[in-house]
Amino acid sequence: MRPRLPLLLLAAAVLAPASAAAADPAEIAHQEARLAAIGWRLTSGGARWCPELAPQPGWILGDARRFDTRERAAVQLAYGASGDGPFVAAVASGSPADRAALARGTAIAAIDGQPVPTLGDGPTMRIDAVQVMLAAREPAAALTVTDDGGRRYQIGASPGCASGFRVERSGKQAAANGKLVRVTLRLAASVAADDELAAVAAHELAHNILRHPQQLAASRSVDRVRATEIEADRLSVWLLADAGYDPRAAIRFWQRHKKPLIRAATHPPRRERIAAIEAEIAAMTSARAADPAARPPLVAALAPLE
Repeated sequence: MRPRLPLLLLAAAVLAPASAAAADPAEIAHQEARLAAIGWRLTSGGARWCPELAPQPGWILGDARRFDTRERAAVQLAYGASGDGPFVAAVASGSPADRAALARGTAIAAIDGQPVPTLGDGPTMRIDAVQVMLAAREPAAALTVTDDGGRRYQIGASPGCASGFRVERSGKQAAANGKLVRVTLRLAASVAADDELAAVAAHELAHNILRHPQQLAASRSVDRVRATEIEADRLSVWLLADAGYDPRAAIRFWQRHKKPLIRAATHPPRRERIAAIEAEIAAMTSARAADPAARPPLVAALAPLE
């Protein structure tokens, strides 16, 4: 049974804080295009074993409200978006959104005929509202998107691991809150290789899949935080492999990025993380050799959703 929409809409108001730091909208749009492609591959690749699914059209959504009013001309140039409302900021090539002819800059006025609600003046409120509307729908159901001119786009079934993706202008370099995977512009721009950026996104997506944000809300002991980091590293191996990426990209990322992304006091050292990733690659290779449909042990051990 899918969650009731009114309750989900209440959650949209607290999904993510605004990002205020100035940055070139064109560079943000470029990194969003990278993350949209990565996010779609990761979520659709793991769909057969993810415990919670949602429609994944293969897009990242934007809103001019995320930018200062002085940047609006640059925003329109970067995205081709006009008007006031959520719009398609990036589309993954070959995704359901791409096949439906949705393009960067397309306004999102309604989903299945239901107008996108305005929950407040926050920079991401309307983006979050669209994500919440999608989460309330059956994962394998087709969708109809209506733009602000009344044109309708038919998006085919697109079930994938339940999570949105966003490029932030400030904040933690990479984070997950149970609903979203966030990567800062600075971090994304510093990772030239797409497979290494995919490793970062896969790690954060793994946190959402394994419900770590909910678990850590009850207890943030150092031991528990470190355990969740290793678990996310391990599950990221399966996400990367099933998305068609080389899982060893996660090792390459940690070898290249020697400065910690987070406080070392609460997170495992790089050598421990690399060792866990290497061990999981070996375990996955062995498991898939015996059974090509083998599921990640961490997911198989999750308690069922209520």
